[in-house]
Amino acid sequence: MRIRRGRPGDLPTVLALERACFPPEVAFPPETVALILAEATALVAEGGSIVGFVAGFARGGWGKVLTLEVLPEGRGRGVGRRLMVALEEELASQGAKAALLEVSAENERAVALYAGLGYGKVGLLRGYYGPGRDALLMIRRLKRPDGGSGSFSPPEGREVREGGAFLQTTKYIDK
Repeated sequence: MRIRRGRPGDLPTVLALERACFPPEVAFPPETVALILAEATALVAEGGSIVGFVAGFARGGWGKVLTLEVLPEGRGRGVGRRLMVALEEELASQGAKAALLEVSAENERAVALYAGLGYGKVGLLRGYYGPGRDALLMIRRLKRPDGGSGSFSPPEGREVREGGAFLQTTKYIDK
């Protein structure tokens, strides 16, 4: 398997990935996926064909993971982990010191993947994916130039900048 930059010609395959990984009410529309491929840091994993996709951007010292998608038959084989590590390296090279993402609170497999990569739960975003469908806000320090890294847990009540908006982090409490 190799990881390479995504390109506009990957749009049909990435749209199929999007439909395979997310329900219609959560999936990005085609126009958004096209914009992500053109403007964001987008990477694909190929093993004969595209089996995974990850995208994000860096701004103001922060990296934002927009999406991670792996075909169901490719899950559990390290594809998602390799894509995330590659994206984190790209974001760090663009000046990001930490990365943040949102993940469905119900997606235990994805939460475990992100926790295994060093992301810490710092907030619960109620209704993020629609009524009754919450997301976890997770953050991780990216590798420093000296090679060090670590999980990231800002103190409760600290503001976290996401793009041009601010999110108020809250202490996450397991149900």
